[in-house]
Amino acid sequence: MEKVSKTILDAVLENYKPECKYLIEDSVDYPKMKGNFNIPCTFYAKNYNSEHFNAIETIFCYNQLAYTGFAEFIFKGLISGLEKISLDKFREHQLTKMLILKMDEIKFRKLIDPKEFEGVITLDRVINRNNLIFFKTSYDFENGEATGKVDLALLKK
Repeated sequence: MEKVSKTILDAVLENYKPECKYLIEDSVDYPKMKGNFNIPCTFYAKNYNSEHFNAIETIFCYNQLAYTGFAEFIFKGLISGLEKISLDKFREHQLTKMLILKMDEIKFRKLIDPKEFEGVITLDRVINRNNLIFFKTSYDFENGEATGKVDLALLKK
């Protein structure tokens, strides 16, 4: 796997509050994205030292890994139907044109230590339709301890 540059990682994570930046580093090998994470505290609970990984953290981690992975795939021209774009343009799309359509088959099999764990997202299918590109993905955190599927859409215009 090829490591995603710190420039891309920092630019994509710039949109998150500091306490919600969980992705430490990531790498890609189309169609896979792999990341290392650290969740120092749960930002939304009164007890900020709560040590767990649940649906909320799953979405944050998925988003951060998917955004950095897709940025790399787009910059390398690996996604059919998308031209290469600048990092600034990608960041604009990240906030306004990338949508989670569905999360499915979410399973938690064991507790995950939020201080150090890894996750993998696989781009299973790309579908181009008119002004939209649909992405069918699956994810796996910590070797099957948390898994699921996510359908995304990107508005091209």
